[in-house]
Amino acid sequence: MAKAVEVKRDFKVLKEVISPENVQVMAELITIKQTKVLIGYIGENAIKAHDKVYYDVVRKDELGYVLSDYYDLVQDVAVFLCEHFGEYLDDYLYTSKKGKAVTVKTECYYIIKRELYKRYSVGSKKFSLEIFKCMADKRDFIEMSGEEIEESYNRAETIISLMNLGEKHLIVLNARLQGVPYTQIAAILKCTTAGVHGFRYVMQRRYNKVMQEI
Repeated sequence: MAKAVEVKRDFKVLKEVISPENVQVMAELITIKQTKVLIGYIGENAIKAHDKVYYDVVRKDELGYVLSDYYDLVQDVAVFLCEHFGEYLDDYLYTSKKGKAVTVKTECYYIIKRELYKRYSVGSKKFSLEIFKCMADKRDFIEMSGEEIEESYNRAETIISLMNLGEKHLIVLNARLQGVPYTQIAAILKCTTAGVHGFRYVMQRRYNKVMQEI
């Protein structure tokens, strides 16, 4: 069996001008980076996407290796970047409805996020409904429009961002979203179950504080 070759990933390429020579590498690095970031928001589905894409990048040049479906995320980003040869990732594209400046790089992140939400809407629905029960609209997601669902995702992301959670808090949050018992989470974090409950109490306090302020 062929061994996986080590891939040299140099994020300095993301500072270069977008060109035919570096567009695929840029797309791979952006996808690896963004799927890792999304782990804090959509949990297991993003973990799987991140691992699969990374493994694809590592082994794609091996004879007989078949890319996973997750490499489509890289290709989607690459196709978009091909429309911006001669530009930089930090170049301005447009202003969003919320008044935020969207760059080429930011749009790449949106492409990945939208695709993962579309592929794994069931997990994301569970995320929004179970964790943020205080949200105003409690209708079943089946009855909600695509725009309403996207707004729900954005609201959830905003709340988590304002909670300013650390790595271990995010691990607890995502594990509970997947139904992982406290004893197993404790084993993962190498702490007691009381310690896990402590992380949960901290998250609950921060959540309540954020909900009072927004």
